[in-house]
Amino acid sequence: MVISEPFGVTLDLWQTLIFEADGSANSGVRRDLRTERTVKGLAEHGLEVDPEAVKAQFTKLSVEITSGHDDGVDRHFENWIRLLVDRLVPGAEEKIGLEAIDAIGLEIDRTFVVSPPHFLDGTHDVLRKLRDRGARVGLISNTGLTSQDMYREWFAETGVLDLFDNTTFSNEQAVSKPNPAIFEVCIDGLGTKSANTLHVGDNMHTDVAGAAKLGMSTVWVEGGTNSRVQNDVTPDYSVASILELPEILDRWLEASSD
Repeated sequence: MVISEPFGVTLDLWQTLIFEADGSANSGVRRDLRTERTVKGLAEHGLEVDPEAVKAQFTKLSVEITSGHDDGVDRHFENWIRLLVDRLVPGAEEKIGLEAIDAIGLEIDRTFVVSPPHFLDGTHDVLRKLRDRGARVGLISNTGLTSQDMYREWFAETGVLDLFDNTTFSNEQAVSKPNPAIFEVCIDGLGTKSANTLHVGDNMHTDVAGAAKLGMSTVWVEGGTNSRVQNDVTPDYSVASILELPEILDRWLEASSD
């Protein structure tokens, strides 16, 4: 790689930059809020559903979404919501219409900012340091029942949005890491090349193996998410947290210029 060419750093989101307040993989508080709002929204249209059945469907859907991510597939956010409501009330689209279902989806979506995760302390500073070194910084996130619009709204509120040159979400693209297509969307948005881009993430399958397959350099955030898919892949670098990234970027640039 010639350093005078544009180069980038792309980052995973969950368990890399942000974490649930209680340290869990999924927020129980947010799931309860989603359940309450779904029950209320359906009741407003005369459709009564058991709250426990709703909560069970959210759990089932979360597992389904994660499994699909491992295979590189996703749905658009609104299609996940429509699927959820149809499972709870078969034929719901004919009974209350898509506009009503999408309104329920918006209430589900808003629970993210009511009970948000938190950024790792120092995240803003790290992103600034990457940009100060000349890197174009992108985000590539496999996500579920929070829309890309809600993430970007929250990013703006927390002062992070302007620190990214591109943000790419799986439920916006309907594909997920490790599918090369979602990496390519972000790389194209950054105006870099895969060989000139360093990807950072906690999942050895979706992040490290996915990026490496495209010819990107990789950084594994240790102790991250396990996947049902196992890969015989070795990251180029390993870190305990993203706080080490500015130094890793320096090492990568130096090695790339040799």
